[in-house]
Amino acid sequence: MDRQRLSAIVSFVVALGILIAGVLGPLVTGVIRFRLPDAAVNQYVGGEIVTMFIAAPALIAAGVLWLREHRLAPVIAIGPAAYTVYTFITAIVGQEYGRYDGNVENAFFLYAGLVLGGWLLVVLAGLDLLRANVPTMPDWLRNVTAGVFLVIAAFFALAWVGQIAQVYGGERSDAYLESPTLFWLIKLMDLGFLLPLFATTGVAMLRGQRLATTLAYGMVSYAVCMAAAVLGMAIAMVLRDDPAASVAMIAFLAPVALLLAILAWRLLAIYAHGGKGDMVHREPPVPIGRGHVG
Repeated sequence: MDRQRLSAIVSFVVALGILIAGVLGPLVTGVIRFRLPDAAVNQYVGGEIVTMFIAAPALIAAGVLWLREHRLAPVIAIGPAAYTVYTFITAIVGQEYGRYDGNVENAFFLYAGLVLGGWLLVVLAGLDLLRANVPTMPDWLRNVTAGVFLVIAAFFALAWVGQIAQVYGGERSDAYLESPTLFWLIKLMDLGFLLPLFATTGVAMLRGQRLATTLAYGMVSYAVCMAAAVLGMAIAMVLRDDPAASVAMIAFLAPVALLLAILAWRLLAIYAHGGKGDMVHREPPVPIGRGHVG
């Protein structure tokens, strides 16, 4: 089996798993009950909207494109795949198993399978991107993309460090006291990996590093999923009359998510028309030297 067909199969399987998890979870049937307080469950509901209606369809589309050997397949797949890994790691590790009633542990193999499948898809898509003939971005678009990545990294880093400082200072919110495991897990994953990746990629793009541009084509779709998920969480909290809900947060996040979606669409358009359609980088022919006529 060639790698493109394997990538398509994995993409379809992960998408199916996402849909099954969404139907069984708190968004639809509630068969899987999280061991978390209501406020945290409301946030998961917002995230599940993104996994079911953005990540899963994107992975299905990527699978179809892989079968057609289209160059856009890995670019579309890698962001939703990485988002799937992040989401279901938090769904497994972020629970308060000894504190709240629930049965989320019954979904362990489903969630773990999605984490494994998501990682495999990130690797497969990443290999395709590294081997691809990646088009160069216009300078203005490269700078805008780098700026967006740096703003995302700075905004969340400052927010998370501020929340940690409050905990250290003894100002522990109700949300923290109700689910401290989820609090620390998100801070660890974001500050330890995700935000440094956005920051270093943004800086490297400003310096014109080609590898950073390659990474950016894949990372922008993850940024869309992330922004949409946070927006979905905020909307779900308002609809469920959560005391911590904020309409102002929705007003701020909505244009941010829209801007990221437009940016992603523009990058996908450039990538789609930036080569011959093959996903394998082809070295230019070596010129044959001419003999010296003396």
